[in-house]
Amino acid sequence: MNAWSSKSMRAALWYVAFCAVAYFVAQRQLLGLCSDERHAVVRELVRGEQSAEVLFIGSSQTARGVVPAVFDARASELAGREVRSLNLSTLGNARHIAFLTLEKWLEHHEAPRAVYIDCGVTSDLPEYPHETLARFMDASDALRVLGTHPYLARDHREFARRQKDPPLVDPLGLFRELDRRTLHLELALDVLGRGAEDCVRAAFNAALNSAHRPYWKPGVSAFDEVVAAQVAERGFLRIAPDSLEGQEGKLKLAAQAARVSFEDAVAAQWKGEDEFASPERFAATREYAVELARLCRAHGIRLVFLDQPNFRGRPLRPSQIEFYESLAELCSQDKSVLYREESFQDPGHLSVQGAEFASRALAEHYVRSAR
Repeated sequence: MNAWSSKSMRAALWYVAFCAVAYFVAQRQLLGLCSDERHAVVRELVRGEQSAEVLFIGSSQTARGVVPAVFDARASELAGREVRSLNLSTLGNARHIAFLTLEKWLEHHEAPRAVYIDCGVTSDLPEYPHETLARFMDASDALRVLGTHPYLARDHREFARRQKDPPLVDPLGLFRELDRRTLHLELALDVLGRGAEDCVRAAFNAALNSAHRPYWKPGVSAFDEVVAAQVAERGFLRIAPDSLEGQEGKLKLAAQAARVSFEDAVAAQWKGEDEFASPERFAATREYAVELARLCRAHGIRLVFLDQPNFRGRPLRPSQIEFYESLAELCSQDKSVLYREESFQDPGHLSVQGAEFASRALAEHYVRSAR
């Protein structure tokens, strides 16, 4: 009997075909970005018809640290013409996701004149893939991941465990390398399965919302309004100071201010081990910074790496400065202003006041350096 004519084989082929169709639909509709509030905002912005001259892409530091309306007003004033920007940053965004976000934008729009990508001590996530990475990946990136295998471990816990308790027997690192290859194979295969999962989830959400939207967050009645407000502000994410998150952030801010004085923070230089210089550490961060530089060169885009400060924290490592300046421009924020308590909502994120100051300063940097 021909194995290809068996019921099991036919069922398997139908399943693979279903996954392939679901993957195509999910990628075209960006359904992978419908999982939560911030991804819903990015999806709506990327699918929007209007283009942008400047894009800001990064982690929550940029999502909460750049106000497009403020940037546009100041840049338009200085340039003598209309300037329009978008903030496409997501929460916990690693460099890999920044690269994939820009790729998705270029699939739907003309290339912007400039792209600001955040970097820094807290933005340069190192050795493991972020949990949302599969939502951004596509088939081409699955192959890229297999080729570059930039990650050392599956998550933060596994990496910390390996650092603390390395394997007792691992000749020439073969076991670790085998596990690493398996990790990247699983990441690549996840892409095909994600398509079916995204379609099913989006259909379920749309049914619960009377086909109103493919994303849904249970228990949050104002979800639509929050997404619409961020889309209207072209991607700026704010945290209410009187919310629980805002109050907790202020307590952490006060504790950090008590530990490090303003003067010491402004004058600080990097001390200690320069981990970024290690050939194995931060491999994905470096790899996709290089990919971003190549992508921007191919489309004639001006690339700027944006050093996003954490409140009175450690500055960029020397090797980070050297690396980013070798690829593109490196723009550092004015810490003499931003290290004041009113400029931050919590130790890692600017307040609205700090974000407005930073956005005006970035507009001045953009217009001045574009001349």
